[in-house]
Amino acid sequence: MRRLTIGWGGVSTALGTVRQVLEQYGHRSGDEMTDLVIEDGSQPLPLHLHEPPRISLRLGIGPVGDNGLPALQLRGYENNRRLIAAIDLAEEPSGNGQRLRRQATNALLEWVALHVSSLARDPGHLASEACANTWPEQGLQALETLAYLHRFNRTAAPALLQAAQVPMIERLRASLLAFAERPALNIAGNVVTYRQLQVRASAIQQQLGPLLESRAAPAVVGVCLEKSTALYASILAVLGCGAVYLPLTSDHPPQRQQAMLESAGAQVLLDDGQHPLRERFVALDVSTVSQPDTSHPLGVRHPDIHAPCMVLFTSGTTGRPKGVLLSQGNLAHFTAWFGSCMELSEQSRVLQFASLNFDASLMDIFPGLIAGAQLFVPSEAQRRDPQQLVELIRQERISHAFLPPALLSILPLARPLGLSHLLTGGDACEPYVIEQLAGQCQLHNLYGPTEATVLVTHRTLQPADGNRNLGRPIANSQVLILDEHLQPVDEQVMGELYIVGPGVGLGYLDATQTHDDPFVELALPSGQTLRAYRSGDLAKWTADGIELGGRRDAQVKIRGVRVEPQEIEECLRNSRLFRQVAVVIDGERRIRSIVAQPEPGATMADLKQHAQQWLPDYLQPDVWTELPNLPYSSNGKIDRQALLALPVQPASNTKGQAAQTPLQMQLAELWSELLRLPVEAFSMDDSFFNLGGHSILLSTLLLRMREQLGRSLPLNRFFEMPTIRTLALLMEDAVLPDAPCGQAVRDALRDPMIEVLSDERVGDPRKVIVTGANSFIGVHIVEALLAGGATEVACLVRELPGQPAATRFAQALSEYRLEHLDLSRVQVYAADISRPRLGLTGEVYESLARDYGALVHNAAQVNHVMDYASLAKHNVEPVLECLRLCETRCKKVLNFISTLSACSSIDARGHVLETPAAATPPIYLKNGYNLSKWVAERLLAHATTQGAWVNIHRPGNISFNSRNGVCQPQKNRLMLMLKGSLQLGLVPRLEVNFDLMPVDFFAQFLAFHCGRFDAGLNVFNLHNPQPLSWDHYLDVFSQVGYRFERVSVAHWQRALRTVGPENALFGVLGFYLEGLDEDIGDTSMIRHDNARAGIEKMGTQYPDKNSALLRKGCDYLKAIGFL
Repeated sequence: MRRLTIGWGGVSTALGTVRQVLEQYGHRSGDEMTDLVIEDGSQPLPLHLHEPPRISLRLGIGPVGDNGLPALQLRGYENNRRLIAAIDLAEEPSGNGQRLRRQATNALLEWVALHVSSLARDPGHLASEACANTWPEQGLQALETLAYLHRFNRTAAPALLQAAQVPMIERLRASLLAFAERPALNIAGNVVTYRQLQVRASAIQQQLGPLLESRAAPAVVGVCLEKSTALYASILAVLGCGAVYLPLTSDHPPQRQQAMLESAGAQVLLDDGQHPLRERFVALDVSTVSQPDTSHPLGVRHPDIHAPCMVLFTSGTTGRPKGVLLSQGNLAHFTAWFGSCMELSEQSRVLQFASLNFDASLMDIFPGLIAGAQLFVPSEAQRRDPQQLVELIRQERISHAFLPPALLSILPLARPLGLSHLLTGGDACEPYVIEQLAGQCQLHNLYGPTEATVLVTHRTLQPADGNRNLGRPIANSQVLILDEHLQPVDEQVMGELYIVGPGVGLGYLDATQTHDDPFVELALPSGQTLRAYRSGDLAKWTADGIELGGRRDAQVKIRGVRVEPQEIEECLRNSRLFRQVAVVIDGERRIRSIVAQPEPGATMADLKQHAQQWLPDYLQPDVWTELPNLPYSSNGKIDRQALLALPVQPASNTKGQAAQTPLQMQLAELWSELLRLPVEAFSMDDSFFNLGGHSILLSTLLLRMREQLGRSLPLNRFFEMPTIRTLALLMEDAVLPDAPCGQAVRDALRDPMIEVLSDERVGDPRKVIVTGANSFIGVHIVEALLAGGATEVACLVRELPGQPAATRFAQALSEYRLEHLDLSRVQVYAADISRPRLGLTGEVYESLARDYGALVHNAAQVNHVMDYASLAKHNVEPVLECLRLCETRCKKVLNFISTLSACSSIDARGHVLETPAAATPPIYLKNGYNLSKWVAERLLAHATTQGAWVNIHRPGNISFNSRNGVCQPQKNRLMLMLKGSLQLGLVPRLEVNFDLMPVDFFAQFLAFHCGRFDAGLNVFNLHNPQPLSWDHYLDVFSQVGYRFERVSVAHWQRALRTVGPENALFGVLGFYLEGLDEDIGDTSMIRHDNARAGIEKMGTQYPDKNSALLRKGCDYLKAIGFL
């Protein structure tokens, strides 16, 4: 087949994807001597590209279907507009435009690749003519616009938009007149009619108006009053004057109130004559206002719909409150939608619970008054006492109430409340609250920041609903969920939530446009610009609605891993053990779990067990605290600052021997300082890592030991037994106990106890199970299996709270640029390999056991500083479960992904052998991870002698994808060493053949051999023996502009003593401070006969470690910001 030279015309993403794939097939891109031109209609074609054969790609766009997306037809033309392809796309049931765009791109790729292949084989190939429908046609860039569509955003309600053209104050005035004799307010049993409210408001307006006449419109008026007739009348008076209403509360310090008034440019203050700031402003004591001239009812100035009418202050990240400016149009649309959705009428009885300075008060007050409802204002005692509040709701037959989730969690709910509509929002409801209340009334979950006029999404919760379900956007509003590149996300993929529509406020007071201003202009591919509010909340699309994640700014990096407190909180909440749960991360990067109100019989130990079952180690809370009740702020949300202020009470550990010698006591003091634990809380036989130590603290420990004690130590022996006793012995050059790897050695001698099936009962090798399929290596294995002809691939992925297995797999495909994979032969199953039967459901387990013929065990906990005992449950026990699955129903080949670092056999000349694991521990670093892989290899070797079919794959330095440079540098110790050295400006000179195995080549090898088993030739040392000196590797980074000096190892190690936590090397410093001899560097002594023979069977050869590969990797590292 010829390799074609292809010219390109266009800038669409789809065309770029087509180009990338065709280049991977070996075709070249160029504008001279072109064999073929492919263009997408996005820009005029240069004259010199008009003559060669051409494929013009276009998109036919049809009517919108029930899924909210238009029907699509892909079209391909030759030079003379002869149609040679008309591909009708299937309807996308999710209604997600990004998924439809990817579906269209994949279909386009498939057709173009096939057509180009035909042309490459036969230049005279003539495609048959196709027939298009009558839909209008656009270029391929239209696909990028379609990506921003979603069925949930089809919210157009023209009648509501028309109604919202009437300012809210005009509708309020009409209600005051229409419902004059009906009760408007019930304050502590005192009833005020609409007429009385209107009279009081008119009296205040008649005195306020003259105070505003000489001031620039719209004037800002602060209102600081207790809940009373005067307060509600003052609000109406301010709005009637066309002024901007600024609510204040007396429980805020005067300094804060002054900052708010000055920030808003307030000119007048309405109070009761006692406000401490009244001398600083033009003040009107509304308690002394006399009866009005009744010939002039409440006046209305017919304000412009775009004019501001309200300022609400929210907490600012700078410590200074931020004033959000809302317009007449914002309030008009909100109240029109709310009144209709909540079925408000003059018969409604509304609880006015929220404080006036919170946006929830807008729900309590204005829609109800517009509808002619009666507002019930609880006393302060009733607001603070859940029992009194419930009695008020029942006695007064309240029909509508907004109550925050934190309050709902402590209300006595044994008897129905009697509400018709219960509204909540601003935080997550406890699951039991939803179960209890969703069946009693309409339970509305409302989501939205103040900046979007209270809310933007709504869902009527059902008893089985999750507490993060936000529902769908309200009428005329849209939600966009975008990734960090402002591209729409697929279903079940987390992104940041942006809000568009009539609720988006005018902006912040005193705001200057900054790079982090959340009020943004989004430029769509179509050229349209949308004004949006960037919420900072993470969310994803699901079939049932939008599901809320955590906060973008709440994510914290701990030990190099991004931690989301909300994820931990949701997991603990889902245990149903405590009614109130909160998780915070303090300034010391400790994860603190605080709970209250246990269910009958529940204990903190039960909750810890639940966390250990569901959360990975890096998400386990460091501090556990139980309180009678969680503290709440004045708006009813959990007061997380108060939680952070709680003292930490570490659990005392009296087991084991305390430090005895001066050196042991000195080391114990150092541990105490680093781990922030009192010395009496641990013994000298406790593991550094079990006490909360991690790679960063280990580096700090080693540096401090060198500083205070004058020397460091070899990590190899410390990893085997990471205790103060070990440290002290190493520092004294004393002899360590004889069995440092005792548990690992004992485990390696176990009998797997597997009943092996006969060879005749072999399964289908084209059906493959992959554990850890969402990892960097895992997704590439899936790709290679599909390319190699696998008919079914079962991907086992661990679920996390709020992150289903399918979501995590999709996120991994996106992260590693494999979104284009055809997943029609892929099934993703939720699994937990640390549990019996791999945590699979009975039905799934039986299906996999019956139908599949190969298993790739890729899942593992990769941690180079944890001890063996901590890793065994993740890295050893699951191997036995995989063996059992491979010998159930039908016989399967088990492919175990180990590591070269676990090699344990060498010959007399020092060659590392390609043979099953020896009885002695690994020859390289004996850390917990390498020991766990060695033990697993020993168990599998024993099973192989019993008749199991097992291949051992030992990769070396898995690195850049040879096609696009994709890699996983944050988890690659050598990449961290390189980055840190570049930051330092010093790189060590090493005389080694540097290993570099492209991840896609390793995956292809495994996919080719995973269904084959050849006894005696089943161990593969999979490094890449092609030549690459360390100097040549560094040359590429030098060529792209990095400046560094190449120095001796000793010089470099001296410089390492000066690095701090900001350097990428700091987390792996312990591996390099004393020497490099325990690490795999030079691979020339590693035998690889089996691997080489396996590559020859594939009909290929080891990939070159050339400059092109290194440059792709370097470009990727720069693109993701690693370098």
